[in-house]
Amino acid sequence: MIKLDLQFFGGRGASSGGAGPYGGGMEGEDTTVRVKSSHPLTDEISKGGGGFANEIMNTRDAFEREYGSAVKNIKLSVGTFSKGGVLGAYGNDNLIMNEKYVKNANLTKAMQEGAKTGFHPPIGNKTGAEAVAAHEIGHRLGEVAAKKAGIDQREIVARAGKAVNINTANMAGHISKYARSNYAETIAEASADVFCNGSKASKASKAIMAEVKKILK
Repeated sequence: MIKLDLQFFGGRGASSGGAGPYGGGMEGEDTTVRVKSSHPLTDEISKGGGGFANEIMNTRDAFEREYGSAVKNIKLSVGTFSKGGVLGAYGNDNLIMNEKYVKNANLTKAMQEGAKTGFHPPIGNKTGAEAVAAHEIGHRLGEVAAKKAGIDQREIVARAGKAVNINTANMAGHISKYARSNYAETIAEASADVFCNGSKASKASKAIMAEVKKILK
């Protein structure tokens, strides 16, 4: 799940504070998501795409080329969220975008502002939709890689940390504040960082995604 840094955007439910790295579990873990079966974005997809839909689905296709079939069956959905500040979520093969931000130009601005505070990684030349999609797809990659290797997502981060001589608990701090929420978010934020920033992504992010790719390929 990806969230705004509401220190800048107001509202409740998300901030870059908390009990420290991995101390309190995923921020927003009690957020209720309701998927909407009928929405203009759903119509866009059924008719072969559209601007916003294409940004997300093209992101999925780019991940499939890079990491293989783990992302092939991800579907795009639109939903409503019980807490403000949530931009998107992943669950049950669905990449769910918050209805409030669909086709909203402020989505890119929100992600850019969040990056300024270090809450999320920079988004480079990507749009907000692409950055959110890359994060949520990262959840799928972390989930599938851990299952395939018979380990938990912490171990994926630990292996990556060993490769770049960074303590496991410190890896998230090299990526973003939100990456500190838990190890699943560490991998998701690393996924977004590498997709959006390429060679300019953090050393920690590149190491994590290299480990994910090694497991999946």
